[in-house]
Amino acid sequence: MRYAAALFATLVFAACSTTPAPRTQPAAPGQVLASEGQKAIDPSVQFLLGAAAADFHAHRSQYPARFRDVRIGHVMTPGGAKQYMLCGEFLPAQEDGTAEWVPFATVKTSGYEQWLGVQAANFCQHAPVVWDDEADLSSSLQSRLDSTR
Repeated sequence: MRYAAALFATLVFAACSTTPAPRTQPAAPGQVLASEGQKAIDPSVQFLLGAAAADFHAHRSQYPARFRDVRIGHVMTPGGAKQYMLCGEFLPAQEDGTAEWVPFATVKTSGYEQWLGVQAANFCQHAPVVWDDEADLSSSLQSRLDSTR
């Protein structure tokens, strides 16, 4: 009986140890782990940045020269889930210099959908959108697009 009590006490002391266990959990697919002092980029943001860049690269009819006001937000679906979207504007590369800023929206669905023009502007200005507090993601999207060239 004395050995059982000693074993139990040892287990209790070991369980109450203040030494934290090492974190060895790998990053989720597409997630970038942050170094100390930096915030990790959310997997939904990573996915949408990659999808938007890939779509712009694949459909070169309006290839972006620059992006502006790119931000991430979400709407609540009827089922209560968050549906994430990336909204912003791009300036098409045009040789004659007459290009105008074009709204775009990249929406996370079972894959993704990308809308351009009026349809994107209407979707992004929809009242129930909750915009995340992320900084402007224009440079992140530009970097992703530049890496596809």
